[in-house]
Amino acid sequence: MKAHIFHVLESIHGQHRARQGEVHLRTLQAQNVQLERSLKDKDAEIDLLQNKIKDLEAQLDEMMDTDSLTGLPNRESFKHHLLHSIKRALRLGYSLSVLVLDIDHLRDINKEYGQESGDLVLTKAAKILRTSVREVDMAARWDGDELIAVLHETDAEGASLVAQRIQKRVLNLDLTDKKTGRKLKASVSVGVAGYTPCCGEAHDLIAEAREALASVKKSSPSSVS
Repeated sequence: MKAHIFHVLESIHGQHRARQGEVHLRTLQAQNVQLERSLKDKDAEIDLLQNKIKDLEAQLDEMMDTDSLTGLPNRESFKHHLLHSIKRALRLGYSLSVLVLDIDHLRDINKEYGQESGDLVLTKAAKILRTSVREVDMAARWDGDELIAVLHETDAEGASLVAQRIQKRVLNLDLTDKKTGRKLKASVSVGVAGYTPCCGEAHDLIAEAREALASVKKSSPSSVS
């Protein structure tokens, strides 16, 4: 009889421990779900802060006339320079060209390897652009993945030759993603526009070069138009 009572009590204790284990497991699962939600919230907060930092950096760049990432002049500085360059070209009667360079698949690089690798590609391409033009010319960062340059005393044909040399140098870059050790492949597409009196103001010349770039990106990426 005692043995039977003992067995019943052991069975009850066992069921109680099992229920406690199930409760503890459900508690842990709920805590895990809550932690995952908290992490997602934190990731969203981090993304928001990073976007705010980018906005502040962009505002600082505008104030300083220099792009903080590439070290090149920024958009406003370039537009000011180009306006005076066109006036000078018109007065002295020499040709002038603008080329707009776009880093191919930069968003994909950022997504697959991270922004650090995307920034690496962009800064290397910016350095190539800067060292491919003369001191009298001006290279600048126009937009997120676009660089731009004005070439003095250079017609559209001459600017296309410069663009092709830039493309070859970018293709020959030896870049490695620091996190994975994988090789990064970089290429650029380039739009070119030459200045003539019928072009009007500086923004028209830039628009023409960007239209040429858009045509290249649509029909034949990694080429010159």
